[in-house]
Amino acid sequence: MSHLIDELVAGILTRKGRFLVERRRLDDEPNPGYVEIPGGHVDKGESLKEALRRELREELGIRVRRMSFVLNGLATASNGEKGRIHYFHVTSWQGRIEATEAERVYWESRIERLSVPSDRRAVRRVLKSMLLVDERSAMVRVEGP
Repeated sequence: MSHLIDELVAGILTRKGRFLVERRRLDDEPNPGYVEIPGGHVDKGESLKEALRRELREELGIRVRRMSFVLNGLATASNGEKGRIHYFHVTSWQGRIEATEAERVYWESRIERLSVPSDRRAVRRVLKSMLLVDERSAMVRVEGP
């Protein structure tokens, strides 16, 4: 017996050392009340980037301008669905962020508050890479004239 694995995308938006999360509604199925990185299913015929643009437009009301791939993760939802999540760091977007599907969206600073382990791993990688870039920039400024 084979089990299907859904293809999913998630977009990590960052601002001032924080990352955007959504709290799912308590009547959502699957994962009611979970705190997650925004995203969703890849539709048949969509590329991963097309799916992420669509999902973030639907869920947050924004248009993604720039993104870069972070990592893939596996997750099992509360209803048993299995998914491969393709995480992207969204570095530029247009529009005002609003919760159009989730109970609420907000900027979070504590990775451990994320409900999905692969979300935590992806956010850690993004924040660590941003820190390395900041440290390199500071080193260049110190060494420069």
